[in-house]
Amino acid sequence: MRCGVGRHGRTGGSGVAETAREWHVASLVVRHSQAAAPALAEAVAAASGLELALQDATRSVLLQECDSTAALMDSIGLIEAVPGVHAVNLVYHHIETQPPARSAQAAAPTQEPPG
Repeated sequence: MRCGVGRHGRTGGSGVAETAREWHVASLVVRHSQAAAPALAEAVAAASGLELALQDATRSVLLQECDSTAALMDSIGLIEAVPGVHAVNLVYHHIETQPPARSAQAAAPTQEPPG
């Protein structure tokens, strides 16, 4: 996952342009030869933000979390370059303008027990 900011600029009260961060989540279906499965798993494990969700002999489902469309396209290019990969299909892509909260527990205000 590359660190960076998205392309949606905003202007703050000071007149200085602020840039909103983006968070992308995507799923990819990869068709590959049986012999390519180990190399594909290695490439995914070495890539930041990519996860191998499911894999059988000739198909894999990958999940991607990154901060830009360019980073997603870089990951697709990386997977396409694995020998024996026949096709990489983007089946889902969602963009948020801010990264998700670390956890709902961390975001919730703490309350003291009554008593």
